[in-house]
Amino acid sequence: MVDASTFWENTKRIARLAKRPTRTEIWLQLRISLLGLFAIGFVGYIIKMVFLMVTSMPAFGPTS
Repeated sequence: MVDASTFWENTKRIARLAKRPTRTEIWLQLRISLLGLFAIGFVGYIIKMVFLMVTSMPAFGPTS
């Protein structure tokens, strides 16, 4: 188990090394996130349309 002093030393070290992202890095992350969101939505839409077409088909075989 890590004691509190070691935790705070590690936290301070990480805070010193961290830097704010630039505007281009933020826009790149935003575009990648939105692209992934739209891709997942598009795949879900296609799956929904396929299931809608399959469930609306008439049953094959004798109807009487």
